[in-house]
Parts: sequence; C-alpha cells; structure tokens
Amino acid sequence: MRDKPLPLLLLWGVALLISSGLRFWGARHPDPLDVNGLAVAFLVFGPAALVLVWLARGWTHGEGESDDCEQESR
Repeated sequence: MRDKPLPLLLLWGVALLISSGLRFWGARHPDPLDVNGLAVAFLVFGPAALVLVWLARGWTHGEGESDDCEQESR
C-alpha cells in the first residue's frame, strides 16, 4: 500500500506539466489549430484500442483473477 502514492504523484505531476505546457503554448499561439481527421481519430480511439488489446491479451494468456478465490483466502 505504501508504493501507490509515488506513482500516482508522478502521474499527476506529468499530467500537470503537460497541461500547463499546452496552456502556455495556446496563449502564445491563439490561432486555431489545423488538425486532420486521422490524428483526431487516433487521439480519441487510440487509448481505448490499447486498453482493449491489453485486456484481450490478459484474457487469452490466463492472467487475471482466479476462480478459486475462497481457497486462496483460507
């Protein structure tokens, strides 16, 4: 339980840095950003596809919770 705060703090710290960087970049470049549809689709659906692949690999390789949880707790 002691190991969880550090990765969470690092993750939130990196997210804060990225967010601040994008905010300051947007303040210096106020013109609308011209982005093609493929990049938008990748940014929207890419993370969901990665999670789907990760979960599917876990199901096929036998990773995950076991069915005999009651025996493990005894």
